[in-house]
Amino acid sequence: MAKIDELTFGSMIVEGKRYRRDVLIFTDGTVKKRKGGFLMFGSHKIKKQELEELSQGQPEIIVIGTGTNGAARVAPEAESWAKGQNLSLVVQPSYNAVTRLNELVEQKKKVAALIHITC
Repeated sequence: MAKIDELTFGSMIVEGKRYRRDVLIFTDGTVKKRKGGFLMFGSHKIKKQELEELSQGQPEIIVIGTGTNGAARVAPEAESWAKGQNLSLVVQPSYNAVTRLNELVEQKKKVAALIHITC
């Protein structure tokens, strides 16, 4: 699993590589830029499809960073879907989510994440 080295507004470093977009981090350590932008995500909503994609690696926990000011939200249908799948979600502003993600990685938990790097 990949650890996040640094997060600042609009940028993050994961395992030494800088990203200037939101990212999905999978249980195998793969990091993928989040698709789309404001038009796709609307008012900062994390959608069910994104959780489905992250769940493919069968994580114990999915960490969601809701932005540096916590402006993003998990869509209600995404929360319902996660509950139905018995997936544990940790939803926090991104700075807190990064800290929690790194703790879980150190504890050798099988974890996936979506980190929003603005707002």
